[in-house]
Amino acid sequence: MAPPGDLAGVQALLAVQQAGWRAQGGLGYAQRRALLGALAAQLAHRRADLCAALARDFGNRHPRESEIYELYPLRAELRFVRRRLKSWMRPRAAGVRWPFWPGSAWVVPQPLGVVGIVGAWNYPLLLTVLPAISAIAAGNRVIIKPPRLAPNSMAVLGEIVAAIAPPELLAMVAPTPEVDAGFAGLGFNHLVFSGSTRTGRAIARQAARGLTPVTLSLSGKSPALVAPGADPSKAARALMAAKLVNAGQTCIAPDYVLVPAGVLAAFVAAAQAEVARLYPRGADDGAYTHVPEPALRARLSALVDDAGQQGARVWRAWAEPPPAPGAAPFPPVLLWPATPAMLAMQEEIFGPALPVLPYETLDEAVTFVRARPAPLALYWFDPDLARARRETAAIPAGGVAINAALLQAAQPSLPFGGVGESGMGHYRGRFGFERLSHLQGVYRHGSPAARLARPPFGARAARLMAALLRWG
Repeated sequence: MAPPGDLAGVQALLAVQQAGWRAQGGLGYAQRRALLGALAAQLAHRRADLCAALARDFGNRHPRESEIYELYPLRAELRFVRRRLKSWMRPRAAGVRWPFWPGSAWVVPQPLGVVGIVGAWNYPLLLTVLPAISAIAAGNRVIIKPPRLAPNSMAVLGEIVAAIAPPELLAMVAPTPEVDAGFAGLGFNHLVFSGSTRTGRAIARQAARGLTPVTLSLSGKSPALVAPGADPSKAARALMAAKLVNAGQTCIAPDYVLVPAGVLAAFVAAAQAEVARLYPRGADDGAYTHVPEPALRARLSALVDDAGQQGARVWRAWAEPPPAPGAAPFPPVLLWPATPAMLAMQEEIFGPALPVLPYETLDEAVTFVRARPAPLALYWFDPDLARARRETAAIPAGGVAINAALLQAAQPSLPFGGVGESGMGHYRGRFGFERLSHLQGVYRHGSPAARLARPPFGARAARLMAALLRWG
């Protein structure tokens, strides 16, 4: 059956899943584990198909990049979740205050119902399936709206979804303009989205009309800070490798970097050398991912041109391609010294351009970062681990990597999500299981003192309250 591409069809599918939820409740342990196992098997079986489809969606993307940054994290997540799911599902004992002894209490994780997932085009497989794993692990039914800019890979994912579960448990819909515009307002029990802050705001407004809670993993401008004493060459190598994954089209890519003024030249030289090492064939290098749409490349060109007009030096690894339909490679770009007035420092870049800002003191650099909206990721390079831990703990950010970039997102034991303008809530591992569960508190009565809390109030009630108010 073709996935519904109109809002009425999606609403009907939601009604079917909600009816199943009301009649049968959430998925049991065996159902959850079997569904996650089938998903893992299908992703492994269709690996080559998925890599080829992702390459078509981007115009060019090396299969190793798709395996490293999309397929491997999903396999690791599925293995991590399946091994721990039974323990997560168990009721957890909770303490009871002494006046209620010998009563007892516990917490029961319950499924929420039907979870809607809005996929993102830049990592269409990863950012669509990761939250689905959390939702299934929590026992929910799931409806996925895939991104429109990744039709080939999402067609393969649709085949996988259809092969592993009936639509009353797990389904995908067609990302038509009508569905895109109305999906978030359909009345899900929870909604998950990973993507731009602008789109996240629109989704949150739609969801709020139906009191639908949301988990939003938004991007923003993730800074990197090279602390005094850090090796600028090592930092440049790590940051350029992370920046150029997927041609910079990564929500946690380093968006700008702060370096001590005295090592600015050394950092820039090392960054240029790293680009040449990573992609020795330039625009023709098969490992370099393309930007899929002309409008996206035009926006990047405008950001780079504005920085040059405002006094930044502009280094392009190779010439920008002439305007053309379809996908094309956009070159790695370095902009230095960048200033806050430049458009590239006011908007999320979401491409392979990296502004570099010199600073005089570490306090100045930290103040610069803290004065801006909390990012989804913060990258700190420092030989002094104690200082790195102290400083990063005082900077609001969704996640932190010390002396590395991107690798925090490869850990299933860590939550993935933002704070403030970079999002709300988390998914992945146990954090996703709990986010997409209702933690129901249960109390079993056993205290004879409860009757003293009811009128008529006598001397014993007065003595009891005097004790409670004194001791808690």
